[in-house]
Amino acid sequence: MHFPPNSGVIFDMDGLLLDTERVARIVWQEATRLHGHEMSDTLFASLIGRTDKDSLGLLRDAFGPGFDYEAASLKCGELYEDYIARHGLPVKPGARELLDALTAREIPLAVATSTRAPIARLRLEQVDLLRYFTALVGGNEVARSKPEPDIYLEAIRRLGIEAATSYALEDSHAGVRSARAAGLNVIMVPDIAPPTPEIAALTLRIAESLHDVRQWFSSARE
Repeated sequence: MHFPPNSGVIFDMDGLLLDTERVARIVWQEATRLHGHEMSDTLFASLIGRTDKDSLGLLRDAFGPGFDYEAASLKCGELYEDYIARHGLPVKPGARELLDALTAREIPLAVATSTRAPIARLRLEQVDLLRYFTALVGGNEVARSKPEPDIYLEAIRRLGIEAATSYALEDSHAGVRSARAAGLNVIMVPDIAPPTPEIAALTLRIAESLHDVRQWFSSARE
């Protein structure tokens, strides 16, 4: 793949670089169960790519206005940290190889994640991925979260790139909508939620893995 001047690649984090969505589903379902509610896989999937504020609204819509989101979220965090302490933070297959390949070609790279920026930096530092990125934008740094384009527009601004010749890598429906609304070429690497026809139509490509993305970038080089 030929990258014109002022082009770059922007990555989502959870479910794309880090294999954390399945962990999050386990701990959120346990946390809500402890607070008297059953979280379905479908309800969890609706939270993927959303900020805490959006998740609060979705869960109170599902469980009622009396649902104690703050307490459940705190318990979820405790369970998550316990899991990571016992099992480590899982990196998606092909992530390091793709980042190495793009870095070798001096392509500007950024992260655009709904996770709060300090937590995202910590997570990426823990697995030695933070060093690849020139910019990182967290969900707490923009007014509107995915699926609105704000977070990708800010990442584009910080990298100083042109959206029309740049790429976003996403795993979630909200993320795909966000990146496309920002004018980026979107490559989806599905994680928990497979693409619907509507979501697929917003993408340039549906990839099976980050290995697939690296091979596609390489094979398409001029």
